[in-house]
Amino acid sequence: MIRRFLRRVAHSLSARLLGIFLLTSLVYGFASRYAVELVLDTDYLREMVGSHVSLHTTYFLRDLGIPPSIERARAITAANPLDIRLRGPDLDWASSPDFPRQELLDFQPSRFFADVDTSFSDNSPQQGVLKRMSFARYQDHSYVHIELHGYEIMVVSPKIVVTPAPNWTTPLIGLISILVLAGCFFSVTWLIRPIEWIKEGARRIGQGDLDYRIPATRSDDLGELTVDINRMADDVQGMLEAKQQMLLAISHELRSPLTRTKVALEFIDDEVPRKSIQEDVEEMERLINDLLESERLNTRHSKLQLGPVDLTTLVRELVGQEFLAEQAQLTIKAPDAPVPHEVDETRIRLLVKNLIDNALCYRRDDGDTDGVEIEVADRGDEVVVRVTDHGPGMSPEDAARATEPFYRADPARCRDTGGIGLGLYLCRRIAEAHGGVLEIDSVLGQGTRVSVHLPRHAAA
Repeated sequence: MIRRFLRRVAHSLSARLLGIFLLTSLVYGFASRYAVELVLDTDYLREMVGSHVSLHTTYFLRDLGIPPSIERARAITAANPLDIRLRGPDLDWASSPDFPRQELLDFQPSRFFADVDTSFSDNSPQQGVLKRMSFARYQDHSYVHIELHGYEIMVVSPKIVVTPAPNWTTPLIGLISILVLAGCFFSVTWLIRPIEWIKEGARRIGQGDLDYRIPATRSDDLGELTVDINRMADDVQGMLEAKQQMLLAISHELRSPLTRTKVALEFIDDEVPRKSIQEDVEEMERLINDLLESERLNTRHSKLQLGPVDLTTLVRELVGQEFLAEQAQLTIKAPDAPVPHEVDETRIRLLVKNLIDNALCYRRDDGDTDGVEIEVADRGDEVVVRVTDHGPGMSPEDAARATEPFYRADPARCRDTGGIGLGLYLCRRIAEAHGGVLEIDSVLGQGTRVSVHLPRHAAA
């Protein structure tokens, strides 16, 4: 389940675009942070800030006095939101009894002021004051530690008794980022929504639903592509309809004279030419039928007329009706129980008939009693129809090409060995139309076995 979801995400165009936006945001964020740090790291800025901090600290120490005065410290804490602690010779005072123990405070010098020249005049008692300062953070309070003339001065802001307001900066930035990413995701999804419509349209049109049209609601590039695909579907539908009309016309125009010829044959008294002409007419009818049927099956737009069929009964009835004279040469191997399947009965009947015709044409005429074997096997998830002859067989090269249209291992086309090479091709197309496959196993001098595998869920 997770792997399928990850595979779907990996193939999702919207997910890829969102990933590009996210990667771009991360790169921009890191670049911005680096740029800010680069600006803050400039000597000019550090010296300017350091000078202001140093000057402010100098005023504070001058107001506090050296040695530090407790009275002045009280006045400073009363006037400002901070607490002060003083430690030194004979001095240990804090403006708040809640001042944390010093070992809890990890004072460190500021890297920002490390190289700033903060020296004052030689007469200043606060010479190099920034170098005497260290900083710490504890329980959302900021601490400053100053060592001067043997005294330690600690300043904390805000007052210890004051609970600082929650810092919502990080959660707010995270929330804004999520909202921005969500907005990007929905925007990208909206932008590429026509692609899903186009995929669905291509699938349905490819399956033969030529009346389906993709919704054209946009005026951008994807909208223009949708209009072009709909126009292409109109053209394809028109060409297929014209092709169908041409096939019907050919069928009608060729069948009509053949029908008149068959009627005229009844008035010929001489049996020999009448039988010869009649065989030619029947062969032409079979050729027309095969050509039309193969042309119909050669496109995905052909619809199968599916229905429940007992394949065992179908094979037995076919042999009894179409091969009555050859029944002695045919052996049927099928289970006694019905073998039901959802197939197009007319086309499966044509498939089996062509396979038996083909096997009979190439059977051995040397008195061999094996004949042709017709097998129907139910394998649960599929039904297998197999026809085996014991004729001359084919080479591997010929067997591999036997289902190609108009291919014959023997270039000489004669009535004794078949027509023009459409029989096995038509059988393969019928099997594929049902979602199945046709396999040929042949050995020279031993015969040929043709197996048709029909899955339980036939293609529509």
